[in-house]
Amino acid sequence: MKKNLISLVILFLFLLSYLVFANEKTPAEILSNAWNIEGKINLVATETNGIYMKDKLNITVSKVFVLSSGRFRREYIFPSFLAGDLLIDDGRNSYYYQPNKDTLTLGPSLYDPPHRDIHKKLIELILKNYDIYGQPDRFLNRDVTRISVTPKNGKIPLLILWIDNQTNLILKRERYSADGKLQEYSFYTDIDFSTIPDERLFVWTNPKKDFRIIDRRERFIPLEEFRKRLSSLVGFSPLQEKGYECISIKEVPDGLAYHFSDGINNVLVFELRIPPPVPPDVRRSSIEGIRYSYWQFDGMSGFAWSYKRRNFLVIGIVERDIIEKVIKNYK
Repeated sequence: MKKNLISLVILFLFLLSYLVFANEKTPAEILSNAWNIEGKINLVATETNGIYMKDKLNITVSKVFVLSSGRFRREYIFPSFLAGDLLIDDGRNSYYYQPNKDTLTLGPSLYDPPHRDIHKKLIELILKNYDIYGQPDRFLNRDVTRISVTPKNGKIPLLILWIDNQTNLILKRERYSADGKLQEYSFYTDIDFSTIPDERLFVWTNPKKDFRIIDRRERFIPLEEFRKRLSSLVGFSPLQEKGYECISIKEVPDGLAYHFSDGINNVLVFELRIPPPVPPDVRRSSIEGIRYSYWQFDGMSGFAWSYKRRNFLVIGIVERDIIEKVIKNYK
C-alpha cells in the first residue's frame, strides 16, 4: 500500500511539472501575444512618454482610456503648453483638439484595417530579423516578463518591453540606438484594469467655439495596386537585402510614400513629382555623376536626389552606403 502511494505521488508530481512546463511560453510567443493584445483590453492609466531630441529629454504626461473594442482617449496633463489637449481615436478616425490654438487635426485611426495590417507585419519582421530574449521581472508591483529585442548575433538590445504576465499588456517600453543610447520610452502608472471606460469618452463632439480643421487622413494604396507600385522600386533592393520590406504605400501631396521596415527600424521613401525640400545646412555629394543631399538629425538620416525626372526623398535610420547603392541602381 505504501509503495503504491509513493508511486501515485511521483506520478502526480510528474504530471504537475509537465503541465507547468507545457504552459510556459517562449519569449517570442509572449511578445506576439502582447503585440496582438493592444487595443483589446479595458484600462484607465496615467502614461509618461519621454523622447530625446538634440540630447534634450522631452517629457509628456497624459491620462489614457482604452476600450477593448479598439478605442482610445488621451488627455494631456504635462507640460503646460500641452495641458488641456485632447486626442480621441474612435476606431475610424482620430481627433486631436488643441483648445489653446483652436485647432482640430483629423487623422487616421490606429485601429483601422490598414494600420492593423502594418502592426501585424511589424511583429512578423521582428520575429524574422531579431533575436528575442525574456526574463522574469517586476513592475508596478506586478509579475512581468522583460523582453529584449536584439539584432541577430548582437548584444545591445534595440527594444525592451515589460509585459504583464496576467493581461499580456505592455506596461513599459524603452527604445535604444545601435550604440546603446536610450532614445525614447513610455510607461504606465496608476493603472486600473477593473474599470470599463464610458463609451461616451470616445465620441468626438465639436466645441461650441470656432476652430480650424487640419485634415491629415491618408489614403493607403489597395493591395492589388500596391503590388503594381512596388515594381517601380526595384532599385531599393539594398534595403531588402538588409531585411527591410515595404509594408505600406500611401498618397501624399505631390506623390507617394513607401514605408520600409525591418520590424524595429523604419525608412520612409517618398517618390515626388517635384524636387523635395531639404534643410539649409545639408551636405552635398555625388556618386557616378548623380548629385544628392544628405543630413542627420537625432539619429535619423535624410537623403534627396533627382534623376530622369524622378525625385526621391529618404528619411529614416539607414546607413549612407545603402542609399548610395540605391542611387547607383537608378542610373
